[in-house]
Amino acid sequence: MPTAAQVSAATERLSQLRAAMRKHDVDGLVVTDLPSIRYLLGYSGSMGMAIIGKRSVHFFTNDLYAVQVEQEVYKIDGLVKVIDRDFWGAAKNGKVAAKMKRVGFVPSQTTVSAAQAMKKALAPAKLVEVPDLVSPITQVKTRAEIKSIASAAAMVSAAYEQMLGIVKPGMTEHEVATFLASRTRELGSERDAFDIIVVAGKRSAMPHGRASTAKLAKGDVVTVDFGCCVDGLYSDMTRTFCIGTPTKQVVEVFAVLYDAHLSALDATKAGVNAAELDHAARSVIERAGYGEYFRHSLGHGLGYEVHEIPRISYANKTGIVPENAVITIEPGIYLPGQFGMRIEDDVLVQKKGAKILTTAPRELVVV
Repeated sequence: MPTAAQVSAATERLSQLRAAMRKHDVDGLVVTDLPSIRYLLGYSGSMGMAIIGKRSVHFFTNDLYAVQVEQEVYKIDGLVKVIDRDFWGAAKNGKVAAKMKRVGFVPSQTTVSAAQAMKKALAPAKLVEVPDLVSPITQVKTRAEIKSIASAAAMVSAAYEQMLGIVKPGMTEHEVATFLASRTRELGSERDAFDIIVVAGKRSAMPHGRASTAKLAKGDVVTVDFGCCVDGLYSDMTRTFCIGTPTKQVVEVFAVLYDAHLSALDATKAGVNAAELDHAARSVIERAGYGEYFRHSLGHGLGYEVHEIPRISYANKTGIVPENAVITIEPGIYLPGQFGMRIEDDVLVQKKGAKILTTAPRELVVV
């Protein structure tokens, strides 16, 4: 059952959301994004919708989740639970928008058919396109959320270290991924954060290559990227290791990557500009001559989704990383036809710097 602290946090979040609604001149907001619903109301089911008013919150789900709703949804002021398989029909019959003049919705989270049904159900209120108003609020994590992400980070760290003890030439990338998935589940993870990435040899030059039937061989550079879920919150960690003695080139490139990673960790603190944080790592890689081979942003926010704001990118020149955000730091270098490597840590952003949540060795381990 929800704790008093969770209910208090939800009340504060709704207050912030309503302030954002006022700025966009809407007195109602349709929320269909399930991670946002979990963040706001605590509901973890796969079918749900909320309509946020000035003082009311109408939460919709169907009868398959009736018991779950009673166990999970925060008992906040103004909450009305609607159990019905026809959300929009129930909204219309319940006159949910009767006192609303302008109702906001997020176009990127709304299908054409849903928009048509929404228009009929909420008439005569005017529908207004608004940006995602929930995501900016999710950046700052509560103490409980930080604890859950730290637990998820501990699980991937433990699973990786145990994997190093059993991995060997001849194993397939799939077998490594299966071990990591099974071990993290045994440690308490609710689910994988995403399809586990295990890429070896020349395939390691693919930043997001998925595990295949390819066999690990002596001399291979191997990159694994995976995450866990605890209380609906995710971790996301990447490590690179070698099967047998690495070549001189592999060692030299990894040294550049490691320096870039540490430079970014050193630059991480509350209030840092996202583009400047990206530059802290990217400049190291560029000076070493590998700038064109660092093909993605430095990192991203973590929470009820694996990729949240803030985006830690050279393109995010106005983004500021707030205190108590949890972000990833993940520089990479990928040499086509040869090998690739990445180091990714989950870090809690504090006033004085970064608290690293992923504890597995980030050095170039040789097995």
